[in-house]
Amino acid sequence: MYPNAIPNQPSPPSYANPPIQPPPLSADPYLANNHDPVELSTPVDEDSWRYSKLALPFLLLCLAFLLAVLMLTFWQQAGDIKRQFDGVPRVIELREVSDSDTEAGQLKSLRSLRCAYVVIAGVAVAGAFFVFMMRPKLKARKGANMGFAALLIVAAVLAWIAFGLGLKDYDDAVACPAMNRWTGARCRDRTAYSVAAVCLDAALGFIAIVAAILLAYNTARGHWRMPPRDWEEAVADSGEQVKERLPGDRPMRNVGYVRRWITGLGLFAVLVIAAGAAVFVVLLHEGRQQELLYGLRGRADASSAESQLVSTMPFEHAGWPTRNTRLRYAASAVGILAVLFNFLPFRSKTLAYVFGFLYFASAVMLFVAFGFDVHEVAEAGDLDCSRTVDNLELDCSQGSFVATIVLEFLAAFLLLVYLVLEYALGKKKQCQHCDRAYEMHALIKHEAVDCPVRPVRCEVCAQPMLSNEFAKHRQTCSLDHVKCPHCKVMISKTEGKDHQDQCPQCPVACGMCQMPIQRAELPHHAPLCANRPSPCPACGETFRCNDLDAHQAVCGEVMVRCAQCEDHIQRFRIQQHEQYDCPRQLVACMFCAETLPRFRLARHNAECHA
Repeated sequence: MYPNAIPNQPSPPSYANPPIQPPPLSADPYLANNHDPVELSTPVDEDSWRYSKLALPFLLLCLAFLLAVLMLTFWQQAGDIKRQFDGVPRVIELREVSDSDTEAGQLKSLRSLRCAYVVIAGVAVAGAFFVFMMRPKLKARKGANMGFAALLIVAAVLAWIAFGLGLKDYDDAVACPAMNRWTGARCRDRTAYSVAAVCLDAALGFIAIVAAILLAYNTARGHWRMPPRDWEEAVADSGEQVKERLPGDRPMRNVGYVRRWITGLGLFAVLVIAAGAAVFVVLLHEGRQQELLYGLRGRADASSAESQLVSTMPFEHAGWPTRNTRLRYAASAVGILAVLFNFLPFRSKTLAYVFGFLYFASAVMLFVAFGFDVHEVAEAGDLDCSRTVDNLELDCSQGSFVATIVLEFLAAFLLLVYLVLEYALGKKKQCQHCDRAYEMHALIKHEAVDCPVRPVRCEVCAQPMLSNEFAKHRQTCSLDHVKCPHCKVMISKTEGKDHQDQCPQCPVACGMCQMPIQRAELPHHAPLCANRPSPCPACGETFRCNDLDAHQAVCGEVMVRCAQCEDHIQRFRIQQHEQYDCPRQLVACMFCAETLPRFRLARHNAECHA
């Protein structure tokens, strides 16, 4: 009971939820975290290396290309790891086998569908992650991500089509050894590989649709993006004002974080399944029937067909020469190990330069291997590929080897581009606010987020200030401001009257027509106002614009045309002109009463009087 309560009267009720009180100054998160950021240019941090935001996507891209080169090298080598042969970069098949619709018991169209959805899914996932890392503008980000979501839907449709085709002939997959028509060797059953490929088709068809929905939904809701670094970036990125909340009213936390992780995991699952499908496409493709040629690099003995059958010269193996294979193994291994170790949290500048040297060495070896490979492919293209010893037509292809050449060139080129961006262009420049020197990739983040004396603007009152003053200003700003009902700007309560007198969207009465017009539009309204003062061009008197036409209809100074002589005379003189001065006005002769124009009257009177 209250101390001054009336006896035998109920006490005032106690509310279960008292009114929200503003938090104490010490509990404000801005004040609690108001510490100066670590300066990258301090002497303590001079020996550390700060990677740019392009480092991670570039290294991941280089790693993907290097892994592709390594796997293609392992696939196309002549022999195995322990024993290698000097191969020829071409694949020899019988013409009837290459022209067939099937390959190793599977439809060639099925292989093409799987290759198509693997490429489309890989491009969509890589593009979505690239847009996530690069922080593009709102419209560009939404447009790109919606396009990548559409690509994922296309990949899912192709995967389901491949699933339906694969179910039909999954038990026909075989792997036939080379020259089995001579040796009589039986084809090995590859049903297990075919079943695994069909399962991956269905998995990618389902996961790609889920990932596309997640990507489109979270892009539309603004969750699939890097978190904004400050309030200005959040407003510019979302395209609307940040939602205002009462003191103590906190939004749900980690919603965007969880949705980003779910979308990222969905995209990563699509990438993993697509990579698995690509592996099984290669394994099933390797089961096709191939031909081996007698003689060095495919050139058979010149004696006779019988001597070719008993020739002691080696078979021609499809693959790369040993020199090219080993050089590509070394280049890709050095690059892959350097990238993987670079992912470890090493910040030493010395180690950064060591990694740069390894990337350069890997790129140089890849370019050397590129030159050797181009030479070998050109030589293999000049070799004869007409018929076998038993007079069967052959078909020679080099497509897979050309793909290896293209990939190793792109891998070397990307490594060099990364070195130029990360090392050659990473010079220090001075911050425009605090005059401290930073590397270019660190300077952008420092000026936007970390600099303690960078100019910022309060999202409530729009007052400019320094970043290190913002936390203290935030304590009282939201309690002392209200929103203007006209322009929606937060203004101080003490400045409300002055703002109303200056608000550009506040309606004010026009001094001429008394219509309410926004203050900002008033200068544009005045020259068009219907009641604006307008002088009469004839008499010079001022009238309202609406009344000017009526005045000019009776104004005596307005020039009007005489109906007889068509001369222009002022209105107040037109009657006098018609009665006494108009030369074409008809008048009567005083002698004979004949009517004739006034300019002939004098001559007529003289004649008539005579």
